[in-house]
Order: sequence, then C-alpha cells, then structure tokens
Amino acid sequence: MVTRDLQPGETLRVHPGHVGAFQATVSFQITTVPGIKNMIFGGDGIFLAALTGPGRVWLQTLPVAKLAHAIEKYMRRENTRQTAEAGAVGGIVGSILEGMR
Repeated sequence: MVTRDLQPGETLRVHPGHVGAFQATVSFQITTVPGIKNMIFGGDGIFLAALTGPGRVWLQTLPVAKLAHAIEKYMRRENTRQTAEAGAVGGIVGSILEGMR
C-alpha cells in the first residue's frame, strides 16, 4: 500500500485497479487517457481514476486481479478433471455428464 495526502484541488491520476480506498472528502472520477499515442502505447488502457483532494488516498501497488494471477502458480491443484469442473460452465457440463453414466 502507498498512502498519499492530497491538498485541496490536487489531482492524482492512476490506473483504477490501483485505487484501494480514499476518504470521503476526495473526489473520484473515471477519465480517459489524454492523447491518442498514450492510449495506444501507454500500456495502462484508456481509462484513469482521477482523485482530487483534499484527503488521504490509499493505493494498491498490485491490483487484486494481478495479485490473484501472481499467486495462482502457488495454489495446489487436485487433478485435471477437478480443475476443469471448477468453473461454472465446467461444473454444469460435468454434472450433466455424471448423470449420463
């Protein structure tokens, strides 16, 4: 976590996935990345969160989706069949196929 104290009128633009929390006094808006080159070559997508002070902002250095992906390789898997049935579609299809046996 990174903590920033914003002064009145100070704006911080960050990737929306990095916003952890902010005080009620902070204004939060989703904006687009300025400039076509930034949109294409920036690597962060076309949207940014604009947080305007005053107030405290807590930023996540690793968004939840990327954190889950980073620790996925350390998760134990029982076997291939259970892994395939873990998703909603796999579970439904697996249940139908089980009933056909």
